[in-house]
Amino acid sequence: MTTLDRLHYLHELQTRVKITAESTGHVYIPRGACTDVIDSTDSEVLIAGPAGTGKSRACLEKILRLSLEHPSMRTLIVRKTLTSLTASGMVTWKRDVVPEAEAAGLVWYYGGSSVVPAQWKFKNGSSIVIGGMDRSMRVMSTDYDLIFVQEATELTEDDWEALSTRLRSGILPYQQLLADCNPSHEAHWLKRRCDAGKTRMLPSIHENNPTLYDDDSVLTGLGAAYIGRLDALTGVRYQRLRLGRWSSAEGAIYEQWNPAIHLVNTFTIPDDWERFWSVDFGFTNPFVAQCWAIDGDGRMYLYREWYMTGRTVAEHA
Repeated sequence: MTTLDRLHYLHELQTRVKITAESTGHVYIPRGACTDVIDSTDSEVLIAGPAGTGKSRACLEKILRLSLEHPSMRTLIVRKTLTSLTASGMVTWKRDVVPEAEAAGLVWYYGGSSVVPAQWKFKNGSSIVIGGMDRSMRVMSTDYDLIFVQEATELTEDDWEALSTRLRSGILPYQQLLADCNPSHEAHWLKRRCDAGKTRMLPSIHENNPTLYDDDSVLTGLGAAYIGRLDALTGVRYQRLRLGRWSSAEGAIYEQWNPAIHLVNTFTIPDDWERFWSVDFGFTNPFVAQCWAIDGDGRMYLYREWYMTGRTVAEHA
């Protein structure tokens, strides 16, 4: 889109947003970075900031408005796992964003089938597919106009780039990979992608959330209680979730470690997977022995570990 095209589109969007609010009775007034999210037409946009700044709400409000105003638009809302999305972003969607439009008969939920993923269907033909990258084949088999990734730091860069290839539906005048996240460590691939100019980062702050701060930037009762809990955090959690800084845990050896990515549920390992042990001998320093299995795609799974000091090799044996 040219600059003139974008300005023309934004003017039309603002007009349609007003009409949508009047037709459903739904009211949402964004602030700061949340306003920028709704206005953005960049190909990759990340709204990042501490916990409770209204990041997900702004992204979901944008999706609702665009879906209502662009017949046959296709959107994907995705997180690393479908379970985590259902317990987080979709709670905000159902509680704060969609009730008026649903009551007006403009949108309804379809639970999916063996071949069709769960989604919200619109009267005008638009749809919002719900999915997790743990079941990526369910959501990667079609094209979209807009993809919203919640807590994008949970994904790998391979996940991100794979999602970008599905943006080719062509209903919107622009296609967008939109995401939100709490900050992670400063060397995270997503932070580096923003620093390199590939993704536009919009910094979000607590004052953006009207439930926490009023129009004069004074804490509400709810805000005082919530900010008080965040102020009680320590270490890297305080830096990321209260101050919104991309920072590493003090003393961290493996800064890329993310339990959402690197921990999986226990499963029975097939007999034909290659297996091996790794051993680091020690007595004062820990003795470590690990049992690993490798799947057909070369991914390694740690399924058993010994980590102990003060025991001889003979005793371990």
